[in-house]
Amino acid sequence: MKLLPLTLALATSLQTLVSATPVIPDANLWVIEEASGIFSSLSFLVRGGDEDLGKNRTLNDVIKDVSHEDDLVDIKYVDMDPEYPVRKTPVHINAQAYVKDRIEAATANVRVKYGFITLLNRNYDLCEELKTNLNKTCPVDEGVIEVNVDVDVPGFVPPGNFYLEAKAWRNEDEKQIGRITAKVHF
Repeated sequence: MKLLPLTLALATSLQTLVSATPVIPDANLWVIEEASGIFSSLSFLVRGGDEDLGKNRTLNDVIKDVSHEDDLVDIKYVDMDPEYPVRKTPVHINAQAYVKDRIEAATANVRVKYGFITLLNRNYDLCEELKTNLNKTCPVDEGVIEVNVDVDVPGFVPPGNFYLEAKAWRNEDEKQIGRITAKVHF
């Protein structure tokens, strides 16, 4: 079974969203802790009111699909259990999508913000992430794919709003694969 790159970026994003430590004790400055493998980093994005939100389709209580109709992947669903992330409770993510065209190589940019502070803005080689962390390989062929990922939520997560944007594109022609946003409040 092939893995959906955008969902992989989502899982990575959720892991980073909940792995923050204070930069200065008793201050409202936080930095993401680096983790190993797929869950290595993220950043937040504060969205402006005039930005193109694509489909703007709610997938669950946390995630919106803001992909465009002509993107390479059509996300069918993203289910989370529990439905909303909770401290010290693992989150199981089950997603399904339809890949419209073969993807030989892909990159994802993941941005996470804590309030207005950007915690991370990083690009990922999605094929390398697939290989290293999930024993999957590129290319990702056209067709329906399903992804199941477990994300550990640590007990220490600072209170406040975390914002996420993850978008992925095919390397050969920079055609957008898809884009999601998420908001989590702890």
